[in-house]
Amino acid sequence: MQELTKLRIAKKRAEKALCRARAMQEDLKATVQQITAARDAVARCDICKGCAARQFILVECGHVSCYGCLRNWFHASLREQIDTDSTIIPEYLRRCPVTAETLTELYDGGYLDVVLYDCPVCEEPVQMKPTEVNKFSDFFEVANDVLGQPKGRVVNDPHLSDPDLWKDLFHDEIQYV
Repeated sequence: MQELTKLRIAKKRAEKALCRARAMQEDLKATVQQITAARDAVARCDICKGCAARQFILVECGHVSCYGCLRNWFHASLREQIDTDSTIIPEYLRRCPVTAETLTELYDGGYLDVVLYDCPVCEEPVQMKPTEVNKFSDFFEVANDVLGQPKGRVVNDPHLSDPDLWKDLFHDEIQYV
């Protein structure tokens, strides 16, 4: 009889421990979901809405986007300006892609006096090179190690290893409006 009582007590303890473990597991799942949602919201590109591996902020308005989206937007804007002035710009300077050397020659040759860029989200004029946002890089690294890579993550661009990412879009001597 005492053995049966001991087994019942042990069973009740085990059941309580199992309930506590299940509750902790549910709490942990909820915490992981909250961290995942926070990481994905903070890493979200304002343009493509994907998770940006490396984010860049437009200082003038504060919008944050991935490198690829900003690069494509600024290149399209620069192309539009070059194509608008196509009668005075020599053919070899109008060819794609626009390089840092092409941009320098467009400026030095007097073909472009002012380069006009704007934010793709709010249309605020952009005069400064986008600045990389490193504020959450440690958090993202740990979160990605624990949670895995986010869904819809933007693929790293090979240009990201270049020390001057924006040299073919922003020339240090050009006035931007």
